[in-house]
Amino acid sequence: MVVDVNLLVGRCPFRAVPAAPADLVALRSAAGLERAVASGFRSLFYYDPIAGLEEDLTEFAALADWLYFYAVVHPEFPQAVALVDRAAADPRLVGVRLVPALHHYALCAPTVGAVVARAGERGLAVNLMARLFDDRIAPRCVAQAVPDLDAVAAFVEQSDDTRLILSMFYFSELKALDLDWARLPQVYVDFGCCKPSVVSLDELAAWFPLERALFGSGAPLYYWQGSRLGLEGARLDAAVRRGILGNNAREGFGWER
Repeated sequence: MVVDVNLLVGRCPFRAVPAAPADLVALRSAAGLERAVASGFRSLFYYDPIAGLEEDLTEFAALADWLYFYAVVHPEFPQAVALVDRAAADPRLVGVRLVPALHHYALCAPTVGAVVARAGERGLAVNLMARLFDDRIAPRCVAQAVPDLDAVAAFVEQSDDTRLILSMFYFSELKALDLDWARLPQVYVDFGCCKPSVVSLDELAAWFPLERALFGSGAPLYYWQGSRLGLEGARLDAAVRRGILGNNAREGFGWER
């Protein structure tokens, strides 16, 4: 069974996306999902991410036995640290998500450091989302600004022992980060939306610890099976493939296998 660490759910403001609760039940069956972690479009686009999160949790309450959420936090918004505490108190929330590409703040800002530190204190993962939209098809009305790679590397290095998950980066960006991944045991990377080809996955073990590779499809905004094709064709042994598709996430989030 698969653990998908990056679903994008709820009503999308730009096009019709089958992301209502009934649609997610069908997606779970088709994709063989055991569990999944999601963000709602309300959380990503509402001025008040707390209000967006509450609406997402209400809409998808019937799926709480398998569908978990990141709490999207805007560090410059009032009560950001309080939202981290809110997330820590709710078993449906497994981490906080930072989206500087949409919310336009610097990763080196003190407010970002405060959110990351508080998440670490409360035992929550911090997900850094590089982008929401593929750069080639981003709506023109959305000023998506992917964070500078040097700033990302500094952010990772300065996050101490807080568990980090990098999502929605391209393979070329991840490989360009000036990081010694072996020295960063708290850092996981979701490769599902990196447009993983067979060749890129075959080369992954040469530069990244496979036990910290995760899978997130970006479904239903993106087609869930597209991210699987490279993984299915790569020269990975069965145990490694099972790890990327689920076991590594269970370990990272502290879920029982």
